[in-house]
Amino acid sequence: MAQEPNLPSYRQPPLNEVVCGVQYEPLTSFTSVHFGKFWSRVRDMYPKAEDREPLVEVFEGGRGMEAQNTVVFQMPPLRRVFYVDDSGNYLLQLQPSRFLSNWRKLKDDDAYPRFDVAYERFVRGWQEFVGFAKDEQVGPAQVNQYELTYINHIFETNAPFPEAIQDYLGLFSWKNALTLNFLPAPRFANVRLQFALPNGRGTLHVTLNHGKRLADQKGVMVLDLTARGPSRRTDGADMEEWFNAAHETIVKGFTDLTTAEAQTKWERER
Repeated sequence: MAQEPNLPSYRQPPLNEVVCGVQYEPLTSFTSVHFGKFWSRVRDMYPKAEDREPLVEVFEGGRGMEAQNTVVFQMPPLRRVFYVDDSGNYLLQLQPSRFLSNWRKLKDDDAYPRFDVAYERFVRGWQEFVGFAKDEQVGPAQVNQYELTYINHIFETNAPFPEAIQDYLGLFSWKNALTLNFLPAPRFANVRLQFALPNGRGTLHVTLNHGKRLADQKGVMVLDLTARGPSRRTDGADMEEWFNAAHETIVKGFTDLTTAEAQTKWERER
């Protein structure tokens, strides 16, 4: 995948998960049996399987995210299945209208393999599924939307969240808001922003929440950047172009939103 050579880069980013996904018109001939048949094709790389609840279909509209019910099934909705590799860091997700590929951080020393590696895993899995759908005569999978998500976990150091959010995100400056010094430090913060992707390719959704890590109750801020936009080709021929634009928007958007001090902490390279 060709990428802009001067994208911002970090040696120690707070990245916890990357998800590449494609949504397609629901495969109405797809049954529970096909989950097992597809697993037989990818089991060497993804030897573990897990059942999960299905994701709803979501389409980007002129105002951002819009959920739509586009198909009525004559049977209960099928589950979503995770196919997980031995390390647990990589997995594929499959349901009759969605295909996703994840890299996720499970241990503190798990290093992000960079976007090229995560995207190549996604493309390889998607091509395997496209061939499977054709062979099983449940396709073709007609692509209608792409999505790319970066989930960042930023942990408390000296000051607690949400007050300390201002140390990481320039748009949140609690100290500059206290013109009367009347309010105490906030107890909860939930931020949602939307930005247009270039050339009408969709929307960048940015959400911010904070909570506690279960393992040690350490405060954590979860910064989620999700790009989502329509495919212009039902065969997915514009996939690489879209993901290039989405990746650039997420990386540059993350850098625009975060403070120079935080970027130094994450060892920004360029």
